[in-house]
Amino acid sequence: MSLKQFKMLTLILFIFSSLLTEGSENSAQELTIAKYEIMNELIRDHGFDEHYVNNIFDQVEFLPELIESISRPAEKTKSWQEYRGIFLTPKRIAAGVLFANQHKELLDRVEEELGVPKKVLLGILGVETSFGKIQGRYEVINSLYTLAVGYPPRSKFFKEELINLFYLSREQDFSISNIKGSYAGAMGAPQFIASSYRNYAIDGNSDGKIDLFNSWDDVLMSIGNYLNRNGWDPTKDIMSKTNIDISLKEKLASKTIKPKSNVGDLVAIGVPLDSKLDQTQKAQIIYLEGEQSENISVVGLHNFYVITTYNRNVMYALAVLELGESIEGIISPSYEDLF
Repeated sequence: MSLKQFKMLTLILFIFSSLLTEGSENSAQELTIAKYEIMNELIRDHGFDEHYVNNIFDQVEFLPELIESISRPAEKTKSWQEYRGIFLTPKRIAAGVLFANQHKELLDRVEEELGVPKKVLLGILGVETSFGKIQGRYEVINSLYTLAVGYPPRSKFFKEELINLFYLSREQDFSISNIKGSYAGAMGAPQFIASSYRNYAIDGNSDGKIDLFNSWDDVLMSIGNYLNRNGWDPTKDIMSKTNIDISLKEKLASKTIKPKSNVGDLVAIGVPLDSKLDQTQKAQIIYLEGEQSENISVVGLHNFYVITTYNRNVMYALAVLELGESIEGIISPSYEDLF
């Protein structure tokens, strides 16, 4: 479709839709206008071939069920114990132990080169896709298109990811219509969105390609690179557990992923923390749904909040750590576990 044709179609649809009484939030007219706006932007502003773009969008599908899925993610609808129960299962832990034993040298290499502990790499890979087994069943272009035109709260974000998908497909020589992933457009074993794939994924085995669907070298090095570039600091801590008064916990606990306090601040108001911790690193008592009556509290530290850059929720980061530690406890039991 040429730019002139696009403008004419947009005008006709706008006039037609303005004559209608208000209907559903995503009327057919609104969706069509949004679709052609994206097509035009890809052609006009990003230089993609008009024929190629038209062919892709002739096949694209709007999937209304995805709007419901993204409106009710598990992190927002489940208690900590319910959320934890999805990932901390004997089957997933066993799969992690098998994976860790099969890829020990690679995990050691990533930890040595990028400073990210094996338990974090294993935890992320296990939570995201159960070690590559659950990579998603949706065509990513359909997911991103649906959310870009049909989910106003984050339409700008998903439109940008859709544009990034076009670039990614060109750069990696992917068939854009055949890429599968999650309902939110995340791809491969580490579930990178298109922009993360382009900015953080690396060629871990030096074969000239970056394959997050099939190459474990690329997958694990890319997870490590993502965390490293988002602030992972091997000299800082991940989390601590402490026993505090329930009333103090209720006052201080938060779901925030941007803590304003540090270790020194918490110690000053009576939170007992290890004196060996760096007093200047960020620290926050974590609010966990359904756990406020417990005396034991989890305190997120600097690297805990680096994990939340991967998925912006404290329950996610805690599930990653507990899964990784469960796996590591089996493959590398502590001295106390042996006796």
